[in-house]
Amino acid sequence: MLAFVSIRCFNALIIIPNLKCSTAMTDIVEVTRQKVNDLANSLDAESISRIPTTRDLEVIVDRKFARQVDAYRWYAHIPQPTDIYAVADVGGKRISLQRLIIALANPEKTVKEIKHVSFKSKFSFDCRLQNLLEKVGRQSVMRNRKPKRNTSSHYKGVSKNLRTNGEVFWRGQIKGDFGTMSLGAFEDEKWGATVYDAAAFLMFDGTGYYNFPDQRPDPEALEIVRIRIARFHILQARREQKQRSS
Repeated sequence: MLAFVSIRCFNALIIIPNLKCSTAMTDIVEVTRQKVNDLANSLDAESISRIPTTRDLEVIVDRKFARQVDAYRWYAHIPQPTDIYAVADVGGKRISLQRLIIALANPEKTVKEIKHVSFKSKFSFDCRLQNLLEKVGRQSVMRNRKPKRNTSSHYKGVSKNLRTNGEVFWRGQIKGDFGTMSLGAFEDEKWGATVYDAAAFLMFDGTGYYNFPDQRPDPEALEIVRIRIARFHILQARREQKQRSS
């Protein structure tokens, strides 16, 4: 699958192939396929089911949950070239498979109440209950927090700023366990909120508080955030290297 990068030049949107990203996405698909096969072969075949997803992949679940899980169409979602998750549209909302499994195992909870689930083995296509760990931490709190009432914007992740000439612009940022990441400066407040939603979708595994919960992430906003994430990781690596050398 060929990925593209969107670049806004004046009033035109230029779309060019991102070959490096496409190669990385192909790599993670192939690695995931091999790991699923290896894991399935090492487990009791009677205790598991392999649920099909897009990209011709399968995800492993406990057989007792297979009927409920198989009722939905599952997508192999790659928010970053190194991350892949199984997600589906359930009740008009996109949710991850690991959250659905926790909800099925805990009937007293709704999927909405389950904010973040991690993988004990670090392998996201092993969605057996024993491999899942529901987490409640600072990042879970931050990403589901509604906008503060005393901020200058009606939207989460957006703040009002003034240039030296007095013109208003809007700055976006997102917070989590990774720290605070800038999302850039925007002329339009609503567009800043749209970019924040794209960042929440990519960085919080499709969960969290959204400014526009009934809308799918904007493709152009997703590309902006992917570039921001790459820059953020580079800067973090440089800081860590500098700290180690000092």
